[in-house]
Amino acid sequence: MKRKRNKTGMGFTLIEMTLAVSLSVGIAATIIATLQQQVSFTRVISSFQFLRDEAPQINTLLANLVNKADSYRIYVSRTAAMTSSGAVNTSGRALRLRFRNPDGSSSSAVICFEPANGKNRLNFYFRGPSDTSWPTTPSWTITSRPALVDFSNNTGILLIAMTGPNGEEITFAGNPD
Repeated sequence: MKRKRNKTGMGFTLIEMTLAVSLSVGIAATIIATLQQQVSFTRVISSFQFLRDEAPQINTLLANLVNKADSYRIYVSRTAAMTSSGAVNTSGRALRLRFRNPDGSSSSAVICFEPANGKNRLNFYFRGPSDTSWPTTPSWTITSRPALVDFSNNTGILLIAMTGPNGEEITFAGNPD
């Protein structure tokens, strides 16, 4: 005697259901692990934003400024740089540059690391050949991200060491032409 199967009442077996649920849980766990890895990778990348985004631009700017200067001196502060008193070789916070103009006159600039309005800034002050005094406010701010900027020349080469907001360090080197 043959049995007839009811085609409308067919379902999945317990083994098939267990396999399907296990695969779904495995895929969900893999997706969550990948998402957690992406979040931690993004957090690490964002902590190096200063080195990745600002440092190359600062390097280009400082290289152009220093290369155009015909001489430089390192000072402990902006005030000392503007008055040309007490030049140092290490642990400087200000760099005074002198530029020769085509007409034979000279211009000066000071790049200094200083606190301003509760935030550390690397500022640029410019004094043209016809100016009788230094400006009291910066001509522009190069960056406000570093925690420390150190100018030194104890090796015979101008070194500008910057410490970023997360403790990362980068050193720029150069000498005037």
